[in-house]
This record gives sequence, structure tokens and C-alpha cells, in this order.
Amino acid sequence: MNLLEILEKGLFALGQVLRFPVFLLLWVCVAVSVFMAASCVMDAAARRRERHGFQITKWLRGGPVLDAPPARVRELPSALRQLLARIEEARGQGTLGDGGLAHLLMEQEGKARRRLDAARTMVRVGPSLGLMGTLIPMGSSLASMATGNLEAMAGQMVVAFTSTIIGLATGTLAYVVAAVRHSWVNETVRDERYLAERVAHDAGQDI
Repeated sequence: MNLLEILEKGLFALGQVLRFPVFLLLWVCVAVSVFMAASCVMDAAARRRERHGFQITKWLRGGPVLDAPPARVRELPSALRQLLARIEEARGQGTLGDGGLAHLLMEQEGKARRRLDAARTMVRVGPSLGLMGTLIPMGSSLASMATGNLEAMAGQMVVAFTSTIIGLATGTLAYVVAAVRHSWVNETVRDERYLAERVAHDAGQDI
């Protein structure tokens, strides 16, 4: 046996070793995708309730943002209430000026956009694992075909194509979740910037 044959057999053996972790991670992708979809549905229902009839321009016309009464603050969606609470806290500590408001706003935007990371990761990881789960059994399938074991070959091919389907399905579901959440994040960021501009105006600052 020459060196090339040793390397080839070693790579084939390594590919078979990866079989278990790849299929295990595919199951993890399925669980994560289902969890993300369920979480997205619940967030959609909650978002619909708290944004029903809400318009940031109408709310801002109701009076000043700073020192707004609690009843008026409760009309805001949760993300805007959180931003306003942090602004009031920074104002009390005297850290709202000298770029403090802009920094606080960027922190809020970063926090909102980080919620997209898991879905965006799954968009790439799911299909990649599905492809690996396809190619690994195909190696075994070809080896079975070489020995004339057609039954084993057919079984491996079924596993290979199923892995492709699962990988693509998880990636597609994650893409839909990411697209929906991205629209929510954009809407929230627009409202947060509008609110921060009014705060800057009320406080006599320029962000």
C-alpha cells in the first residue's frame, strides 16, 4: 500500500467518523429551528397587541418625552419604554450629554440586531450540515455498490437525500424567521431614532 492509498483511506475513515456529529448537529438544527419559529410566532402575537393602533408620530404630539407621565409611557411598545427608561436614568446620572445619548441609542440598536444572529447563523449552518450529511453516506453507498450490496447502497442513499431535505428545510425556516425579525428590528430602530431625536430636542442637545 503506497502513501496515496493510505491518505485516501484515512480521509474516508475520517469522513465516517464525522457521520455521528453531523447527524447529531442536524437534529440540533431541527430543534433550534422549531424553537425559533415558535418564538417568532409568540413575539408576533405580543408585538401585534402592543403596537395595535400605536403611531410614534401621534404619541410624540401628545407632549414632551422627558418626564412623561407613567400612563403615557405605558402606551409605548416595550422596546421604546426600555429606551426611555435608560434615557431617564442617564439623565439623572448626568451622562446624557457629550455623546451619551448617541451611545445609548447605538447600544439599544445593537441589542435589537443581535436577536437576528441565531437565525442568520442557522441559514448557513443548516444547509451546510445537510450537504455534509448527504456526501458522507454517499461514500458508503458507493463502497456498497462496489461490493454488489445494492440493499445497503439504497439505504445509504435514502439517508443521504433525507439529510439534504432536512438541511434545506431548517435553513429555509431560519431564513423566514430572520426576514420577519429583520423587518421588526428596522421598525423598532426607526422609532427609537425618532424618539431619541425628540429627546435631544427637548434637552437642547444635538445627537
